Amino acid sequence: MPRGRRIVGALLPSTITNGTSSNTRRSTRTISSKVDYAVDLPSPSDSGVIDGKASLKASPTATEDEALSPAFVQTDDEEPFLKNRKAAGKTKSRNLTEKSSSNSKNLPSKKRKASEALLDDGAFDPEDAGSDEAPLNRPPPVNDDYRPIPFKGRLGFACLNTYLRSANPPIFCSRTCRLDTIHKHDTESGPGGGLAYVKSLGFQNATDLSHLIRWNKKYNIKFLRISSEMFPFASHSKYGYDLEHAAEPLKEAGRLAMEYGHRLTMHPGQYTQLASPKVEVVDNAIRDLEYHCELLDRLQLVGQADKDAVMIIHMGGTFGDKPATLDRFRTVYTTRLSEGVKKRLVLENDDVCWSVEDLIDICEELGIPLVLDWHHNNIVHGSLREGTLDVKKVYGERIKNTWVKKGVKQKQHYSEPRAGSVTDRERRRHSPRVWDLPPCEDDMDLMIEAKDKEQAVFEVMRKFKLDGWEKVKDVVPYERTDDEVQSNGLGVDEVGMGGLEGRVYWPEGMEEYLKPKKKVRVKKSEAEDSVEKTVVKKRAKKTVKSQGMEEGSSKQPTKKNSKVAATIEVKAEEGTINGDEGHKPARVKKTKKEAATIPKAKGTRGEKHTKVW
Repeated sequence: MPRGRRIVGALLPSTITNGTSSNTRRSTRTISSKVDYAVDLPSPSDSGVIDGKASLKASPTATEDEALSPAFVQTDDEEPFLKNRKAAGKTKSRNLTEKSSSNSKNLPSKKRKASEALLDDGAFDPEDAGSDEAPLNRPPPVNDDYRPIPFKGRLGFACLNTYLRSANPPIFCSRTCRLDTIHKHDTESGPGGGLAYVKSLGFQNATDLSHLIRWNKKYNIKFLRISSEMFPFASHSKYGYDLEHAAEPLKEAGRLAMEYGHRLTMHPGQYTQLASPKVEVVDNAIRDLEYHCELLDRLQLVGQADKDAVMIIHMGGTFGDKPATLDRFRTVYTTRLSEGVKKRLVLENDDVCWSVEDLIDICEELGIPLVLDWHHNNIVHGSLREGTLDVKKVYGERIKNTWVKKGVKQKQHYSEPRAGSVTDRERRRHSPRVWDLPPCEDDMDLMIEAKDKEQAVFEVMRKFKLDGWEKVKDVVPYERTDDEVQSNGLGVDEVGMGGLEGRVYWPEGMEEYLKPKKKVRVKKSEAEDSVEKTVVKKRAKKTVKSQGMEEGSSKQPTKKNSKVAATIEVKAEEGTINGDEGHKPARVKKTKKEAATIPKAKGTRGEKHTKVW
């Protein structure tokens, strides 16, 4: 069965294949129609299905090995260069413009397209956030020693479950594809074929959401961020569509969340910027928020669960003028956003431009809850000291009140930088796991943003002995008993659930334990070398053996050799060896030494004298 498309045909309603929707939306990324945002993962059997890139990250703004933000574009020599931007209140020099243009021409195809797409007003300027290289004499952080133990809140992870993603068949909610795949299906199946295919991916993603919620329930995880890529291209300006075809699986996921007390939220990507000076970027951002709002509405949550289903965004760039950017955001929020979007919208401090003190005033003014990201605050903290103490002491109550006034349960984000990080650029990268808790309230809804997803939550649960930690057992390396292929009569709901013993935890860096052990294949050249060596060894053994026989032939004959010599002597007298009776002369083995001492016979050709002892 192809990876990434588990029994899609059996689950799809007829409306997906029998008709197409005329409703359109827009792109989730302002450059999604120009840039192929596929990731380099092993291709599934159906090569059209790929993992959504954002779901693999610790958070939408988490940096891996590529550019920190749209303001940076990675070049072949790994040195980032600044994009050229017509920022309000700033003018770039001609030299910088020429350098940016020349560098973009030398980039590989995908990176060049990204570079060209970002040379506009929609990207933010790293100069506004200060130098990327942090001083080595940075003052040490000042932290609060308080830890919320015992912790009674809800811990969560973002978008993808590594254990379920490795199941057979895989279970995940971020199947997507490239635009080329849509065009291919349109060509092969006729107009609308591409749309039907994309909808089928979204339907399967929505179906798997219920499985993720059940899995979380089993291991006492009560908080999940839904992938923004659940419905590929649903927010695309040309290929967009509504979510009516997936109403049933979304409703079922919402029912389970209500039953289990499970919180569901979303986090549109970093290109969803309402404060951009470029109208096109703002239009795309609004349409993207409408798509996210529709998805959350179709969960049909009730009461507090519906209020808590928020959408978190970043302010985006500063574009050379923070006050002007805030004014643009204020105008768009009050005049262009629907009530449904405003009901769910939440702002978050980021790790490039906007600190808590930059955002708290406008959040209080417009009634927008503010998410405190502890890790981001350590990088961009404004006039405060780095660490958890100052931001909690100065802004803790004000942040909390932005949630209380709107009647929404407060949530926070927590992550840690990778070990050995020094510069701000390095510190922005999230570590695979976290090993601590922030000094939040003990009933906080805490989103753990780490690359190992649910495993990072398990790490915290195990360290602090949080409720349910004893249910989580170590996996048996390279063995699974909860795969559909390997079990007898295993129900669909039991696939990937960790079996009776709950073996779902894998040590950091050992994700390979979730898959069967790879068979080592010997290259053809290496195999030939191995055969050749074997042959040489055999030849060497034969040579040694023959040399031993030659040496033994000059020794005193044994009893057996004496009998053979006597027989040869009798036959020689009868002439049967010499060929006198028409027979072929018999060949008798002799050592080189013997052959040299026996004179050649004269007369009949081929006659030979046989030495007799």
